[in-house]
Amino acid sequence: MDIIANKCSGKGNGEKCLNAVTQYLDEHSVPYSVHLTERTGHGKQLAEELSANGAEVIVALGGDGTFHEVLNGIDFEKSRMGFIPAGRGNDFAGGTKAANLDPIKAIADIVRGEPKDLDYIQVGDKRCINVGGTGLDVEVLLKTAKSKNKLTYVASLFRCLLHFKPYHVQTELNGETKDYKCIMLGVCNGTQFGGGIKLCPVSRADDGKMDVIIMTKPKVPTLFVMPKFVKGKHMNMACTHHIVCDEIKVKTDAPIELDGEIYYDLNFDARIVKGGLKTFATSE
Repeated sequence: MDIIANKCSGKGNGEKCLNAVTQYLDEHSVPYSVHLTERTGHGKQLAEELSANGAEVIVALGGDGTFHEVLNGIDFEKSRMGFIPAGRGNDFAGGTKAANLDPIKAIADIVRGEPKDLDYIQVGDKRCINVGGTGLDVEVLLKTAKSKNKLTYVASLFRCLLHFKPYHVQTELNGETKDYKCIMLGVCNGTQFGGGIKLCPVSRADDGKMDVIIMTKPKVPTLFVMPKFVKGKHMNMACTHHIVCDEIKVKTDAPIELDGEIYYDLNFDARIVKGGLKTFATSE
């Protein structure tokens, strides 16, 4: 077993989780190697090297950003991927139950070794494990990254809404083109992002389908809609467009984000990869 660990994730939670996991493995005489990430993109590089060298199980320990990197480096024809959630939000694991939020239970499930196949989203040449989007979510991520006070996602969301203006996106689905004045557009494999904001509470990571959420400008001030949006009670609102599909093309001049990582020169052509994520079943 090879563990790719981000000790800095979750304000130190990564190091605590790593200590708990290695103690468990030592106590149960399970052989393992730990590979610490040292910079942005290092998780992807490590996963590529480990898969190439025949690693059968590669465990990502960190937040959704670490999961994103390992997902984009692993070769699922050679390796199966385990998850130890150790971030601040843990949106993918928390929303899909793909891994237990308790690190001991999570590593125990991996050691037990019951295989399970989930989906992921392919966007251009990148893989997305949880949620990809464009619009307000990108503005919020940029704001939180620049904040000296480390604003929470929700706090930054409300602050951005005071100045955010809808923008134009065009979608192509089943040969039909539509235009939207958009607040945000998200493609979902998981149910939530931003530390618990339930973007698409009905999404499933094992149904072979991709859920697309398009939020257009509501008739009331957008700020009034956000409490429902945060709690996942926006699905039946007129400003919410929910599409279930296999693939969609989105044209936009704005940058996009995949699992919280921002891309500036990536075409937003998204498709679901059914059963492509080779992982492990949870016991709870």
